[in-house]
Amino acid sequence: MELPVLDKFCFIFDLRTGCMIMGIVNSILTFILAMILIAFAVDIKEISDSKKDDFDGMSTVVYTIVVLIVVLLLIKFLSHSVFVWAVYKERAGIIKKYCIFWIVFLVLFIIGFLKTLFHMSAGYVISQILFLAENCYYIIVIRSYLISINEDGVL
Repeated sequence: MELPVLDKFCFIFDLRTGCMIMGIVNSILTFILAMILIAFAVDIKEISDSKKDDFDGMSTVVYTIVVLIVVLLLIKFLSHSVFVWAVYKERAGIIKKYCIFWIVFLVLFIIGFLKTLFHMSAGYVISQILFLAENCYYIIVIRSYLISINEDGVL
């Protein structure tokens, strides 16, 4: 089964404008999610520090995974400026590489999310599910834009 191809972004804007809007909005959301996960990591660290006598190996694993996800989010945040420039200049090669990076990031994020799911409160879980849904739509928009700027219509 193949991903759908869109003609418009949110049924209103053209795909180029939509990619630029999503690049800027997604950088803001990525930054917010990184701050939420930093707060979650601080909570985990405070809980594990208060229980120094009880060694909880799982909280150490969860803390490490959350820190790695935050690092990935910050790298992703920096890559958005390159993506917005590539959309502005219609550089299909850079956009393809960005899309591959995005898919790899999304797979790693899902693995980390599933590993830490049962250790999070409802607020953390809801914010990450919304982030995943927005990322899936964004991949569809990027792919549709790439197909629209390629002369032969294929990736």
